Amino acid sequence: MEEQKTENKEELQQETTEEKNSDQGNSSTRSSLLWIFAGGYLVYTGYRLCANVISGAEDSSTGFLVAGGIFVVIGAVLLIMAVRNLAKAGAQKHEMEEAAAKKAAAKKAAEETAKDPEIAAAGKKRMSIAQRAHLAENLDDAPEEEAK
Repeated sequence: MEEQKTENKEELQQETTEEKNSDQGNSSTRSSLLWIFAGGYLVYTGYRLCANVISGAEDSSTGFLVAGGIFVVIGAVLLIMAVRNLAKAGAQKHEMEEAAAKKAAAKKAAEETAKDPEIAAAGKKRMSIAQRAHLAENLDDAPEEEAK
């Protein structure tokens, strides 16, 4: 009884941890998307400033060219960092899904073992050669009984 309580507490803690991780993943994705938009806007603004100075538009000076260059560099850095963060978040999500699948498979195997006493007994103790032969005999007899 105490083992079940302990297992339930552990499962609840793991589910809570998984929910927190998924919330952080969503937050990370949102912030990365904002960084992409901000970086794109800075690159676009910097390009337009530089293009206006190069084309000789009115009210354009070398200061605008320098500011445009700085905007392009900062925007490019933001874009690169955001793409890296998105890739990292995707990899972490994939790892979490794999771990959850492995955990579910192990839990299912443990439940099946607990249901069948022969499997549970075989898993808990070592069997002699005679016991193994006896198990094999029971397997051979099983189809014959079903046929009758």
